[in-house]
Amino acid sequence: MNQQPHRDEQFLAALSEAAVAAQQEEIAFRDNVAREIEKRERARQYAYRRLSTAELMLAAARRSENEEMAVTAQTATLRAEFGWHGESDAHKRILGAWRPVALAVWAVVKPLPETTDEAEAPPLPDIAAALAEFERWYETQFGTNYLAILDQEKQEYPVVEF
Repeated sequence: MNQQPHRDEQFLAALSEAAVAAQQEEIAFRDNVAREIEKRERARQYAYRRLSTAELMLAAARRSENEEMAVTAQTATLRAEFGWHGESDAHKRILGAWRPVALAVWAVVKPLPETTDEAEAPPLPDIAAALAEFERWYETQFGTNYLAILDQEKQEYPVVEF
């Protein structure tokens, strides 16, 4: 009769170990799923932020009459989008590195001279490639995607009337 409780305990111990192992597998799986959801959520956020930024840049360039005005307008728009109100060395470096993107945007939206046939027009620069190069540069310089700047809430400054 002494053998029976011992076998029962072994049986229960084995089931307990299996239950704990299943629980650990479930926890690990849930952690992986949570990380994947977070990763995909971040990718979606960045994709929409990238789209929004591109729309803003194109709109700023379309309102411009020449290349320098287009670059200035896009730079001002980017500063506003990021909530930058002052100058810093980092901001100057970032905006300087953004210039090729702004130039690519301008090259795509600028009107062709009236004498130029669309078939004869020079090939358009690849805005996506310029943007990807900027993103690589930013990540190398700052260790994060530039779109993470938009994670910070913009400070609202009260309007004071005198």
